[in-house]
Amino acid sequence: MKNKVLNIVFIILFMAVLIVPMIFLNTKKNQISEIDNKSLTEWPGFKWNLSSREEIENYLNDRIGFREQAIEAYIELNDKLFHVMVHPLFMYGEEGHIYFKEPSYIAGYQRLNTDKQYLDSMVDFLQKTNDYLASKGIPFLYYLCPDKKTIYPEYFPKSIHVKTDNESVTDYMEEKLSGTDIPYIIPVKELQEAKKDQVVYNKKYDATHWNEFGALLGHKLIDVKMQEWFDDIPPLTEDDFTLTYTTMETLDVAKFPINETVPLYMLKEDHAGDASDYLKPYIRCTTTNFYTHYINPEAPNNKRLLVFTDSYFANYVWFYTNRFEEVYFIHRQNYDYLQYMVNLTFPDVVIFETAERSIMGEMVSTTDFTDYYYEPPYPGEAELKTTDEVSYLIITSQGVRRDGTTIYLNPESGDNIISISGRIKKKDPEKTYNIYAHVAEAYLEADYCSLHRMAEFDGLDEFSFSVQRRYMEQGEIELIAVDADSGEQYLLDTFEVVYGK
Repeated sequence: MKNKVLNIVFIILFMAVLIVPMIFLNTKKNQISEIDNKSLTEWPGFKWNLSSREEIENYLNDRIGFREQAIEAYIELNDKLFHVMVHPLFMYGEEGHIYFKEPSYIAGYQRLNTDKQYLDSMVDFLQKTNDYLASKGIPFLYYLCPDKKTIYPEYFPKSIHVKTDNESVTDYMEEKLSGTDIPYIIPVKELQEAKKDQVVYNKKYDATHWNEFGALLGHKLIDVKMQEWFDDIPPLTEDDFTLTYTTMETLDVAKFPINETVPLYMLKEDHAGDASDYLKPYIRCTTTNFYTHYINPEAPNNKRLLVFTDSYFANYVWFYTNRFEEVYFIHRQNYDYLQYMVNLTFPDVVIFETAERSIMGEMVSTTDFTDYYYEPPYPGEAELKTTDEVSYLIITSQGVRRDGTTIYLNPESGDNIISISGRIKKKDPEKTYNIYAHVAEAYLEADYCSLHRMAEFDGLDEFSFSVQRRYMEQGEIELIAVDADSGEQYLLDTFEVVYGK
């Protein structure tokens, strides 16, 4: 009888283990797992094929009840009992240091994935960017943020070996950039020197980025350039910040238990206002991740800074908000919109930043630098002629109402970015014309790489110019075509901007 009761209890418990997790299945959409920082698989629907069955299996594996608690317990037991880090994103190095575990990150440490052809295309893009901005009188800076594995290789797992005959990504980029006139910073030596006296990458917390000490040192190197270019930008100094320390109990992007005290800088006085929502809903880009825009009416200058960033710089906008009148940060995945952003924001300086781990990681599949295009800046005022060789057709107007060549600007409402887009019609299809919009005192280039690539794919000559609403006023907008070969300038039309609904 006793054995029978035990068998029944065992069967009930066994069935509960199978059924209860299914009862608590997480069916909510757009869920993120805290334990491994990933999006949970969405329900694929029923389709009777092999791929659908695999998707359903992945869905159940990701969303079964108590998944995170089970993984957390498994990770913690392995850590405490065997000092083994069982985690999809991170791994232990020597002396308890934690490193990123993504395959391309490890291959980068081993110098096995230095794709020179890709890096050459990236340097070509940077050179084109520098040349384009220089033609507009705008200083440019490229910044490569080194990985922890590059600054602290001595703590990387000893079982992972380096092919020392190969060049690393940072070494190859240094070699290539040194042969150009591109202003750049690759602060490997500076950070390696600084680590002798100060921890510049935390032992455990945020294993994919430098800490506050490393970040401030890195941005001070940018400040050296700023002081060369401008005489009215205050220097970046520790005196503007309060240094505190905080204890972190888990990793930054994963629920892995740690206990580490890390530094934290806080701006003593912050006079900038967050204006990110002014343009964010209307801006043309690939992603608005990391997009921020700050305006400081008390800034000691009228300078604007535009930074194309990834996660290395994204959290350090406050190194600049009190030193520039306006600061724009936008994800570097919007590289195809760089010219668009320059014409939209009128920056005084542009920075393009990449993390070392990203170059041979996600950038290879998301960032194609080949055949990058910049429309040349307006060549300068000249006699505007008329011609029937080239004409235009307006396709869309955003943020305003257009009636023929009259643009009605409603002062009470409307989008905060005003855009006019259209198509060029040419009698000679072999001819190339660059299109510009003369708005107030500015000449805006009406093409940029993303638009150009789409136009080439569609076999069309398209143009588009965008202006922030706060810069628009009543007056005229001239649409100008410039013959790319002869330099002749033609007035396509004049639009009258008036207040009205």
